[in-house]
Amino acid sequence: MAIGIKDVAMAAGVSIATVSHVLNSTRYVSDETRRKVEKAMKDLSYSPNYLAKSLKENKSNVIGLVVPDISNFFFTEIAGAIETRLREQGYNLILCNTDENLELEKQHIAHLQSYMVSGIIIAPTTREYNYRSLFKTYDYPAVFIDRRLNTPQGDSVYVDTKSVSKKAVEHLISKGHRNIAFIGALKSLSTTEDRYAGYAEALYEHGIAVRPELTGFGGAKDDSGFEICRNILENNPDVTAIFVSTSMMSIGAMRYLVDNRIAVPDKMAIIGFDDYMWTGITNPPLSTIKQPTVELGVKSADLLLKRIEDRSSDIVNEVLQAELIIRESC
Repeated sequence: MAIGIKDVAMAAGVSIATVSHVLNSTRYVSDETRRKVEKAMKDLSYSPNYLAKSLKENKSNVIGLVVPDISNFFFTEIAGAIETRLREQGYNLILCNTDENLELEKQHIAHLQSYMVSGIIIAPTTREYNYRSLFKTYDYPAVFIDRRLNTPQGDSVYVDTKSVSKKAVEHLISKGHRNIAFIGALKSLSTTEDRYAGYAEALYEHGIAVRPELTGFGGAKDDSGFEICRNILENNPDVTAIFVSTSMMSIGAMRYLVDNRIAVPDKMAIIGFDDYMWTGITNPPLSTIKQPTVELGVKSADLLLKRIEDRSSDIVNEVLQAELIIRESC
């Protein structure tokens, strides 16, 4: 037989109303009484029926997170930071993976309505879609992360990756490199555009021509990084340095260099993107750009919780800074 709120009240020696106040924080309850109720809930293994509560109140303490690739360490870390922050505030998280597919993304957003989510945090698959209209249909407050849209459609948290990408390429130039390759994700993404812009600006300001044959774009996967690296280096033997603008593609590029016994940094300097444990234990340790993933997750969660409480305030746009970590690969 299912344990109910009446059983908790009886075990704690309090009224049903008191248990309800503890669960919903609707009225002051003394610390001693709260401890009794919480002990009774634990002893009875009681879990509140949040679905029934959501149906009654037409809202829930559930947030949806929609990301393009959960296998990407960057989004995994962000999801962890968001979940931790939301849990601290009494919210639960539902994670949806879109595989960079707009139609699947729209399906996930529609499906989240069945969970009566209170809001959504999303790294959008495209910058051209009218998300504002979609979220208005489902009455979702939303926060956009990582990727910019063509026009602002809601609160957002982004990282300034253009300036730090420029700094990374300038470091390579300072080491004497002039034939520097660029490996990036899909051209349609604002993050790719920003990082390529930083690369091109660094070359231009140092009197170095941007050579299209030294640039390659594709899906942000390790296999794509491997193939683009292979194509560039096999057709351009004068390349002496590589800037890779995503973490997974950095793995692929490094794998190509290792497989082909291209010594780093003696024969090829390389700077990757995103700073994770593996970047410090490669041989040699990989220079990278470190994004503030935890801060991004926490700020996006906080922005959404504020937006849930106040839909009328002006749009907020948070821009965070990344850091260039120089190790032995360049």
